[in-house]
Amino acid sequence: MAATGYRSKETEVATEPEMIQSFKQGAKRFGYLVAATMNTIMLWVAHQLLDWEWPGFLTAEYDDVLPVITVSFVASIVANLVYAWHDGWPIKPIGELVTTTIGLVAALRIWQVFPVEFTGTDWSWLVRLVLIVAVVGSALGIVTQLVNLARGPAVSGKS
Repeated sequence: MAATGYRSKETEVATEPEMIQSFKQGAKRFGYLVAATMNTIMLWVAHQLLDWEWPGFLTAEYDDVLPVITVSFVASIVANLVYAWHDGWPIKPIGELVTTTIGLVAALRIWQVFPVEFTGTDWSWLVRLVLIVAVVGSALGIVTQLVNLARGPAVSGKS
């Protein structure tokens, strides 16, 4: 008798699809915990940059955008910890909507303050291009999550 699919009255053996599903769920949870850890490290680094005087193109105005950067990292950390517990509908699309909206606010604030200054070659155009991509991507992400919420769990494939 093969172990996959065999069920006796005394013991239950998981079927191969159940084992694969369990492994995938564990891998997803591990990924969420890694993401929360990495965001925590990046949050700490973000708060050290001016003290380290690195990178050299950051200006003192970086302090003006640090609060919104902090909120963005903290929201992502909290969301990933919640997803590790449960990432089904409606929690995941709500979390994605919240974190993407905060990211959009952060990108717009960075654009407004623009806490960078380059000497020699002016890379400001590239920083602004990256911010434009972030704003457009965030706007599309917000629309996508609103659609996912409106369509419900059966259509979005999450439960």
